Amino acid sequence: MYSKDDMILWSMIGSMVINVGKIDILAFSPEYLFRIFKKSSELGINILNGNYNEALEVINILKDGAEKEKIKIFFSDFKMLKNLRKQIEEEKKIMDKDNIKFITYFCSNYPQRLRLCKIPPFVLYYKGEEINASSLNNSICIVGTRKPEGRNIEEFTEEVIKNMRRELKYNISGLAIGCDFIGHKITLKYNIKNIAILGQGLGSEIYPKEHLSLANEILDNGGTILSEIPPSLKVRGIYLLQRNRIQAYLTEELLILETGKKGGTITTLKVAFSEKKRVYIRNIKINQTIFNMKNISKVTFISSYSDINLIKILTSKPNTLFTFEFS
Repeated sequence: MYSKDDMILWSMIGSMVINVGKIDILAFSPEYLFRIFKKSSELGINILNGNYNEALEVINILKDGAEKEKIKIFFSDFKMLKNLRKQIEEEKKIMDKDNIKFITYFCSNYPQRLRLCKIPPFVLYYKGEEINASSLNNSICIVGTRKPEGRNIEEFTEEVIKNMRRELKYNISGLAIGCDFIGHKITLKYNIKNIAILGQGLGSEIYPKEHLSLANEILDNGGTILSEIPPSLKVRGIYLLQRNRIQAYLTEELLILETGKKGGTITTLKVAFSEKKRVYIRNIKINQTIFNMKNISKVTFISSYSDINLIKILTSKPNTLFTFEFS
C-alpha cells in the first residue's frame, strides 16, 4: 500500500525537528507517529496522498491530545507535504551517489525483531552488507560513556570478546568515542562483524569525523553502517538519542563498560530493560552508583568472561535477567 517513496517520506516526517530554546526536539512523538502509520496500513488508507479527509479518518481513531492536534495541522498543510515529496528525489540522488541502500518496514528482509518492537524505524538506510537477521541471535551491543575513567577497560573488553568470539556474529554499537570505539576495535580484531548505528543521514559527514577510518574498517570487514535518518540530514543530538533504541532492539545482549547517571547509554539500558534483553555491566563502583534497588535487580554485574558464562548456565530462559553478586 505504501510505496518505497512513501516510506522515505515517512522517515522524513519522523526526522523533522523543531527548536525549543537551544534544544532540538522531534516535531512529532515517534510512538504516536508510528501508531498513525500502523493504523493507516491496517485500514488500507494511504494518508500521504493528499486526501485530508482520509488522513482525518485515521487520526480521529487515535487518542485525543496535543500530539493529535499537531498531526492534524501537519496533514492539512498540503504545501508542506508537496515540498517534502520533492525532497524524496534529492534523497535518492544522494543514495545513488554514495552507494546507500535501504529497506523499509514492509520489506521481507527487514529484521523481524525491529518490526516487532515498540517504535520500529520506517526505513533502514545502510552502507555495506545487508544485516543477516539470524546472526542477530548471536550478537552483543557494547556501549558506554564517551569518557571512561575505569582502569583496564580495554583489557577487560578483550577478555570478554576473546572468550565469546566463536559464538558472536555481530557487535552492535554507535561509533562514538570512548566505550563504543573500544568495542568496535576489539571485536574487529577478532573478526566479528560490526553494525554501527548512526544519528545522522549516511550522505553527510561521519560523526565523529575522527572515526571515518573506523567506519571504513567496519565496511571493509563485512559490516554495516546503518541509520533511520534520511541521507541528506546532518547529525543532531536528538538523532543520536533516538538511535540508541535501535541498538537495544537489534541486539541479543547488552554490555555496558562504564556509564554515568545520564547520557545515551542510559537510554539504551532502559530500552533493553523494556525489551527484556540480558544486560551486563562491568562491576566497577562508578557504575553501581547510578542504579536504585529496583534497577539493580535487573542488571548483572560482571568482572570477567567467566561470570558471563556462569550466568548463562544458571539462567534457564534466554531473556531472563539474572543478578550475580560479588564479594
